Parts: sequence; structure tokens; C-alpha cells
Amino acid sequence: MAVLICDTKNELITLLGEPIQSGEAQVWHTDRQGYLAKIYHLPTSERLEKLKVMISSPPQEPNSHLNHISFAWPQSLLKTTQGEYVGFLMPEIKGAKELIDLYNPQRRKKLKLEIDWRFLHTTALNIASIIEAIHSFGYVLGDIKPQNILVNNRALPSIIDTDSFQVRHLNNSKVYRCLVGSPGFTPPELIGKDFSLIDQTELHDRFRVAVIIYHLLFGGESPFGGKWIGTGDLPEVNELIRQGFWLYGVNSLIQSTNRTIDFNIIHPEVQRCFLKCFNEGYQNPNLRPTAKEWVKALRLALDDLTVCSKADSHYYSRIYGQCYWCERTNNLGIDIFPSTSKSQKLIEKKEKNSLIGHSNWVSSVTFSSDGNMVISGSYDTTIKIWNLTTEKQICTLTGHTDSVLSIAISPNDKIIASGSSDKTIKLWNLVTMQQICTLIGHTKGISSVTFSLNRNILASGSYDTTIKLWNLTTKEEICTLIGHAQGISSIAFSPDGNILASGSYDTTIKLWNLTTGEQINTLIGHSHFVLSVAFSPDGKTLVSGCYDATIKLWDLVTGKQTRTITGHGDSVTSVIISPDGETFASGSFDETVILWDLVTAKEIHRFYKHYNNVNSVAFSTNSKIIASGSDDNTIQIFHLSSQKFNNKISINKNTSKNNLITLYYYFIYAMLTILLLIWIFL
Repeated sequence: MAVLICDTKNELITLLGEPIQSGEAQVWHTDRQGYLAKIYHLPTSERLEKLKVMISSPPQEPNSHLNHISFAWPQSLLKTTQGEYVGFLMPEIKGAKELIDLYNPQRRKKLKLEIDWRFLHTTALNIASIIEAIHSFGYVLGDIKPQNILVNNRALPSIIDTDSFQVRHLNNSKVYRCLVGSPGFTPPELIGKDFSLIDQTELHDRFRVAVIIYHLLFGGESPFGGKWIGTGDLPEVNELIRQGFWLYGVNSLIQSTNRTIDFNIIHPEVQRCFLKCFNEGYQNPNLRPTAKEWVKALRLALDDLTVCSKADSHYYSRIYGQCYWCERTNNLGIDIFPSTSKSQKLIEKKEKNSLIGHSNWVSSVTFSSDGNMVISGSYDTTIKIWNLTTEKQICTLTGHTDSVLSIAISPNDKIIASGSSDKTIKLWNLVTMQQICTLIGHTKGISSVTFSLNRNILASGSYDTTIKLWNLTTKEEICTLIGHAQGISSIAFSPDGNILASGSYDTTIKLWNLTTGEQINTLIGHSHFVLSVAFSPDGKTLVSGCYDATIKLWDLVTGKQTRTITGHGDSVTSVIISPDGETFASGSFDETVILWDLVTAKEIHRFYKHYNNVNSVAFSTNSKIIASGSDDNTIQIFHLSSQKFNNKISINKNTSKNNLITLYYYFIYAMLTILLLIWIFL
């Protein structure tokens, strides 16, 4: 345990446990209750001088009356026993969640947070109030982003990473600049600029505050997100900001979709603030609303909210006049503020055909080719191999240091590939259950891995926007496929191994020629993140699942979309076509797995065994079993040939047959009646 000296009181501070790593420092718990230590990898003199200014001139705590810490402000420099300054002491923010956990509906659902629109209004108001207090002391926050704002269950925010603020020395006016910024939150006049050369003002913060408040009030949507109607691929978010394109801008090339939350539901004063910031304030930053103006507008909005008579978790504006969230639920089948009064599903500890053993969300599942084993990857960093007959674990593979996001098994059942948030791919020998090697090359987490059926190739897709092809003999990278504007969510090989399909968060699907490494086509039609893609066995059809709760079927001969399927109530996270080519399955955040007819696109059966988001679905090679992995930490097994399932299908077929018989009898009856009438009149 390292021991440091607190510079302010000359007290000893002991670092405890394991540190939390960041790009520039480590954060440690300490033996001083309620305080953390931030220790820099490179404690420069400039950084230490800045901290001294901050420690000597802290802003006034605006929420001291609530016994709340609004910002993790540096309290004292820390030095080694040899007198070398290495970091600082700061208050610990306890019992709070990252801001994105509040405004993002999927993350709220995963964390089981009971948060409504009123809570989000209150949070927005409190954030604006805290930033107003910081600005009043002459500080500029600079890097305002969701990761730097924590919120407790009282809607009280706390701002962390305050040492990144821009600070001005009160005596000599020297400016210690904010050196970092975040895509999507940087004002247009700073896009592409070197922050180390710029003295920022609170005018720049005004833009960032507006973006944060927009995220809070519009369900995590970005003011710069929507349907791109310009030429070429959708530009990156910073380029959209630089050009002044946002959803409600004049002559904007971004348009709303059917899932876009209506701008008119917010209070008129809040609407006015957004329009001033992103329209008038685009070229004239002085016109952007101040934090104080936001506080005033949000107070009016908060006072105007009323609760819905039908759902106790729905709040809406009296000026708007009706519950928008009920309207949206009826129209889309998606309620981002589900009622807390609804009965909760009972969770069974163990039932037949449930594989239980992971301690965190199951991200990916697949079958061995003989159908005897299921392999699963999880956020608990492990891969588990299961005996499908006994429903017991065979083995647990450990080695990744972060969440396992995707797993795949080679066609000969000898190798498992796993992609992880730790930016690595690992290959495992399925016979010996030992790790073969680690493939390194991606700069962000690996979201998808897949083997080619008839080539000695592994493909990997990453959040770094690239796809890499790997030679399984040499374990070396063959090439990198570049073309997507945002991260890759899913990749799949065509049955002949000549084409690779990739789905992306840029809303597109790209097809790649594996021989030349060039793009063949870009399939455009989804309005939101493409989360999953899969080929049919004949290679003529592609199915894709989307964040917007739709599934699309594509004709790969013509490159055209053939069907759009709506049936799920939330994002479609995984799609897979059966090996016999007759059906396909889909998993969704609505907690269900649906089996569909591939020809008619009609729903055959819906499975309800999960009680949380479904992340992955897989077919056995005989097309008779589906496996699904979920955020409820389980893998569920569905036997399509079971008596219960056959009864479901046979009832549908018998119904059609009975209808034909009924029509036949009606026809005979009608003919007899006509003959009787003719006989009477004659």
C-alpha cells in the first residue's frame, strides 16, 4: 500500500485497493473516509500549478443546504514521502449513476432505474444551476460530457474530472487551458482547433450545456441525430455541428424519423432556448442562452408538468395538452417510461432448458456443428461451454480482462473465437479448452467475430469503425476494411465465403468482396443503428435487425430491400436464418424471441422465457433448436420440434383447413336454396 502526504495538513494518506485506470491518471480509494486520490501518470509543473490555483479558489457549493457535493473539486495536493508531487485529493461521489444511465431508456431498463420525465427535467435544471455557479466564479468547464456528470436518486448532479476545467489565475491572469473536448459536444467554432492554444469562454460552455439538456429531455436522442438526406454517407457528428445541421435547423440535411421524439412536447421557453442556441447561436455565440437562462426556462417547464391519469410514470406538459408518452406507446409500441404500477414478472431460479451460470449479461451464443454444445460469451469476461443434453457446464474459459461481446466457433468445431471490450480477439482450442493465441490490432472493443465456412479466415468488426480479416494459419492480419462512418455492430460471411456483410451504427449495411477487399454495395434503408445481419443459406437474402425495432429483408441479387417487418416492441438486437432456409429468428430488447417464416415474413411463434433484454439468438445446424442469451444472465433453449410447439403450428394449419370446409358447405347450402326458389316460382 502506497503512502502519500496531504500537502494542506501534512497528513499521511494511504492508497487502498486497486486503482481505476484512465488515460492520464489512476484514481484510488484512500483511508480518509469520503475521499479519493487522483495520481497522474505524468504530473507536469503546469498541471500542478493549475491545481494550486483551484485549491486556493474553490467555487461556492450551491447545494450545501442539501448535504450534497456538486463538484469533485481538488482539496489538496498529494506528494510522496520524498516530496515529489504526484496528484491531488478530492471528495468521493457515492451512490450516483452516470448521466447516460438516466436518459438512455435501454440503460435505465438494464439498471432497473425508475425514472420519469419529471426527474429528467429536475436533473437538467440542477445541472444548469451548478454550471451557473461555476461560471460565476470565472471557471470554464470545457469538456462537458455525460461521463463527467454523475446523478444520485434525488436528481442531484455531481461534476467530476474538474481538473480538466479552464482556470484563470486571479493574480497574474495566466490561463490554464482545458486541453480536451468530446465529439458531439464541441461548439462549431472550436471544431478542428487545437484546444491547447485557445482561451475558452463560457460562450463555448453554453453550447455544450444545451446538448446535455437535449439528451435529457429527448430520451437520449442527439440534436444532430436523424435521417441524413444529403449526398454521400452520413458525416461524423462534429462535421454536422460545424456545418450547422441539426434536426430543427434552417435548410438542415437532417430530418426526423418516426421514432424521433416530438419537439413540441417540451415547454415553449425550453424550445426557444434550443432554437436560440443551435440556430441564432450557430454563428453568433453571444445569442446562446446562458446557464441562468436555462435555469429559468426549466423551472417554468417543471412547474408546467402534470402526471398522466393512465400511467403513473408519464409526465407531460399542460401546454402540450395530452400525454405524449401514451401516444408514442400506442403508435410505436415502445414506452420509454413504463409504469411502475405494472406487475413485475416472476423470476424462476431454474427451469428446464435454461442454462444458468454467468454472473452478468450474456452477450453472444452459438452452437457447435454437431448440436451437442452451446457456447456463450458474457459481460462477466468469461466464455462458457455447455452440454446441451445435460444442461451442465463443461468448461469456463477465462483470459479476457473486459466484457466478452461476441463468440464464434469454427466450422470444424476445433476453435472458438472471442471478441472483447478489452480490444483483443482470443482463439481457444475446443478440444484442450486452452487458449491458442491473442489477436491484437483493433483500437476499440470488438463487437463481432465470425469464421468463413470454406476459407481459412476469421473476420472481426470493431467499434473503431473497421473490419479486420485474419489468417487462421499464420494468426496474422490479412487486411483492414475501411468504409463505415461509425462503429461496426455485426458482421457475417456469405455461405460461399466470398462476401462479407457488415452492419453499423452509421445506419448502413455494407457488402465487401473478400477477394479484392473492396466494397460491393451499401444497403441504405434503416433509420437507426443496424445491430445485426445474417445471410440465408443460398446467399440470396440478407436479414437485418435495427435499433428502431424493425427487421428488413434484402434481395442481394438486386441490392434492394424487399420487406420491412414490425413485430417487436423494442430494438432488434440479433437476427439469424435457420440452416434449412425456411425460417429466421430475432431477439429484442422487448425480452422476446420471435420465429418468422422467411418466405412470407409472417410470425410463427413468440417465446417469452426471458425477463430482460435479449442480446443474441442462434440456430442449431438441424434448424430444430434456438438458443438465446439475455441481460437476465441466462441462456434459454427452445426446441422447435417439441409437442407444444407443433401444436401451435398445427392449430394454425387446421384453422385454414376448417375455413375451407366451412366455405364448401356454405356453397352447397346456397345452391340448394337457389334451386328451391326456382322450383317454387315455376
